[in-house]
Amino acid sequence: MEGSFKVAREESVRRRHLTVGLSQLAFEALMSAESSSVAEAAVRMENALRCYLADKEADRPAWPYPGFLRGAETQGGKWVEFDAEDDLWRDFEAEADAQGISVEQLAEHAAFYFAAEANAGRLTQRILEDLESSAGDEQR
Repeated sequence: MEGSFKVAREESVRRRHLTVGLSQLAFEALMSAESSSVAEAAVRMENALRCYLADKEADRPAWPYPGFLRGAETQGGKWVEFDAEDDLWRDFEAEADAQGISVEQLAEHAAFYFAAEANAGRLTQRILEDLESSAGDEQR
């Protein structure tokens, strides 16, 4: 059977345009060294929300918003505009409410959480590469 396959975007999924304020540090963590475009910031912010909510049941110590920061206001020096699915944003707002913090506070925490997860993956990859090269050296 010849032809090409196309992935159709689900048109029934409603999206909303959002703007969240992050501190400069959270923004830099979210963006990493490899990315700097506005479009990339939008994609990474939505991915940060997804990553954070996906780990809700993971029972990781770094998952909930830190108690010592509850009274602090976010700095909001960098604004990230992005589109998110309505359900994703509603779940994110509900989680912020459940933790007793603002969505801005949770968005900043999600950005740091996402960056930590991304860095952990890169570190794991480096460790595996080092083990492979060490094994190759021992066989010589």
